[in-house]
Amino acid sequence: MEKDNTILGTTFICQVAILVRDVEKATRRFAELLGVPVPNIILANEDGSDTVTYLGQPTQGRVRLSFFRMENLVLEFIEPTEDPTTWKDFLDTKGPGVHHIAFKAKNRMLETAAKLEDFGYPLIQHGDKYAYVESTADLGVILELLDID
Repeated sequence: MEKDNTILGTTFICQVAILVRDVEKATRRFAELLGVPVPNIILANEDGSDTVTYLGQPTQGRVRLSFFRMENLVLEFIEPTEDPTTWKDFLDTKGPGVHHIAFKAKNRMLETAAKLEDFGYPLIQHGDKYAYVESTADLGVILELLDID
């Protein structure tokens, strides 16, 4: 359900992402658990086509991903590379676990990120189609804004 009167502009969670040390293993085991085919694992931004910024600095921002399209949301497994990113820092300091929950922010990703910054959740990383804001002190999880339909 979309709600334009919220700071986020929506109450619709479209994705939950979990950081893992071995994306192949996590993907295979989750597929076994669900009894579904193992989805492809991709190396995102291998070609550097996405402009990624982490803590105000450019980074290649490569990451290994798999996606499970569930009935009500997408579950994403993420294995960081050595590139400086929120994913790598999170895994190095906190270990595997839920990294973020994502909300759709079509055509208003950076505008919503600015509102969240005013709310006390600073922008920590963004690419062409996503933005992460630091909200873990209050919410226990990072919020992601996805520029998707």
